[in-house]
Amino acid sequence: MHINPQAARDLGINDGDYVYVDANPADRPYLNANPADPFYRVARCMVRVKYNYAYPYNIVMMKHAPYIATERSVKAHETRPDGRALSENTGYQANLRYGSQQSITRNWHMPMHQTDTLFHKAKASMSFLFGGEADNHALNTVPKETLVRITKAEDGGLGGKGIWKPATTGLTPDNENDIMKLYLAGELTKVKT
Repeated sequence: MHINPQAARDLGINDGDYVYVDANPADRPYLNANPADPFYRVARCMVRVKYNYAYPYNIVMMKHAPYIATERSVKAHETRPDGRALSENTGYQANLRYGSQQSITRNWHMPMHQTDTLFHKAKASMSFLFGGEADNHALNTVPKETLVRITKAEDGGLGGKGIWKPATTGLTPDNENDIMKLYLAGELTKVKT
């Protein structure tokens, strides 16, 4: 998940830390979710944070459609010596340790809008029309926006301890070493004329 570095620091989150991303608890990560339910742990979205100055202070972005966590992938990453989320007997490997983008976003359509009678403005012309429209009204394949709460889950280093290794190289946003600062300022090399 990309986040503004100052916003992350204000939440006590270092570059590379893991966070929980929670949305409306009335229906996310699933309808009638209960933290006491064992599936809640599987469904609650956990992602790694990446500092990125491209995002305003109150905006975060998470890529859509990675392979989601399942009961089997969670069991695998919690029990395998290598920590891979590779489901036993199926070969399915999740990209996320827990949850998915669907743990925090949901379709904006009300049930009556999931029909061919939806009236809307056309996306590519100045007109109005009826019916679904690709990339505007797909039920689960279009970008979605939602209000979220972000809380630190664990450090980004190996075993959930310490700083994430790439954030210590001096080559990442907000963690630049002196050489990288010179490069970004255009002063790393001098050309004699």
